[in-house]
Amino acid sequence: MQVNITDLPGVGKKISFVNANNKKMVLIIHHTGKRELYFFEDDDDDAIFCFELTSEETKLLASQLLGATFEPLETEKLERVNMARNQYLVEWIDVAKHSRLAGMKVSDFRKRIPEGVTLIGIFRHDDLMVHPEPDAILETTDTIMVVGKRESMQNFVGQCKGKGKVN
Repeated sequence: MQVNITDLPGVGKKISFVNANNKKMVLIIHHTGKRELYFFEDDDDDAIFCFELTSEETKLLASQLLGATFEPLETEKLERVNMARNQYLVEWIDVAKHSRLAGMKVSDFRKRIPEGVTLIGIFRHDDLMVHPEPDAILETTDTIMVVGKRESMQNFVGQCKGKGKVN
């Protein structure tokens, strides 16, 4: 990005930004504290849009641009997440009316979970029970959330859904 700063006598400062797509934005900072953002189309000298900000609004906008409430993953981190996502699965297992899981204690269910699979929690009605108590009983309307390696998960989820015995 190209940045150019110039003095505006009697007004304040003019800061021009031109990004990699050759789009231009100009920030005028007045001595009074007022800020104006102007947006330009290509090489046009007339702004297509102007946005006026107070000093406080400018600080709030700047904090958001710096990632105050949301910071997207950098490309390298995103690639690592995608690689991991290809190796791991998150599954939701519904405890149906005639499911072999219905009425089972969470502690007994945990004993049957193979290596490479982890119980995240149980959705019951509108609540998520993270780390449910060992003596909690799985109910027919529960949804169990588990995460694990692809191979272990496919086998285990199949068993929970009635394709084979849950170890």
